[in-house]
Formats: sequence, structure tokens, C-alpha cells
Amino acid sequence: MAQETPSIRLSKTCSAPPEVVYDMLADLRSHLVWGGARLAGDYRLLSLEAPDGPASVGTVFATTGAIPMSRKRWEDSSTVTAAVRPSTFEFVTEGRVGSGGQAMVARYAHRYKIESAEDGSTVTYTMTQERMANPLLRLALPVIRQMMWRVGIPMFAGRGFRNLLRDAERAATVRLGPDPVVADRNVKVS
Repeated sequence: MAQETPSIRLSKTCSAPPEVVYDMLADLRSHLVWGGARLAGDYRLLSLEAPDGPASVGTVFATTGAIPMSRKRWEDSSTVTAAVRPSTFEFVTEGRVGSGGQAMVARYAHRYKIESAEDGSTVTYTMTQERMANPLLRLALPVIRQMMWRVGIPMFAGRGFRNLLRDAERAATVRLGPDPVVADRNVKVS
């Protein structure tokens, strides 16, 4: 029997237009806010090294993160694989927990699909585990691995995903231009 590729899919509509959501994703330093500083406890970014400016295909960035129920830290290098404003932002992450021959190493594909919706955007985030070696015990046991992918990982990733969308909505309400609009109400600001 073939083993299912572990994956999660989160989708939510927000009041920010697709361009604002995309710009937040392409601003890699913002990930440290919505996916790090604004999250409490486990499963959050602790540091990020990225070039200035919006990310494009080929941009490489590195992060460290806290992982649930462990003192160990996640360390990774990610490469942007798709950057099509305002609809698609993707990157692949090569990461590890621990050191030496017993370190857990894994590769994940992250995809954000942003579609225009009435009064905003529908954003769909997909994370797929492409491979893993030397998993932590809770990911090595089939029943616990399934529970983590069905409940734990969506719950933890969902917190950052919701922060991303809230931050995009806030950015949309303060965005300045020749005709500023409050995105969540379509009310002109004078």
C-alpha cells in the first residue's frame, strides 16, 4: 500500500485585495512578524535572514523556529520557486532539527494561491512534505504522524495563516495612494 504524501490545505477569505496579500508574502521580513513575533509558544519563527526588497523566483532566505513539545530548533533554507503577483507565491524549504547523522531532515513545498473575491481575496495555503529522514519520534509513529497532519500541524500553521490575513487587512486599510480606500468597507478616506 502506498503511503500518502503528508499535506495540509488552509483556505480563507479576507478583505484585503490580492495585491496587498501578495506584497505581504513577498516581503519576507513580514513573515517574522505574522509567523513569529505575533505567535505565542511553540511553532513560530524565531529568526529570519533575507535580502531586502520583494522576493522573486530564486530568492533564498533562512529561518530558525520553535517546534511544539521540544527544546530543539528548526533550521532551514528556503528558495522562492514561484512569484506571480498578485496570484501565486511558492517556496521550497530544506530544513533540519538537530545535528549530525541523527538529525531530522525534511523538504516542504509551500504554496499560497491568491484569488480575487467579492470585497477582497480568497487565499489558499498548501504545505506538502516532499521527503523526511530521521523523523522525531512523534512523526515516526504512523498513528501520531496522521494525528499531527490532520490536527496539530493545521492548528499551528493556521495561527500564522490567520495572522497573515489580518496583517494584510490592516495594511489594506492604511495603504496610501491617489484614491485611498478602506478595503473592508470600500469607504473612501479623505
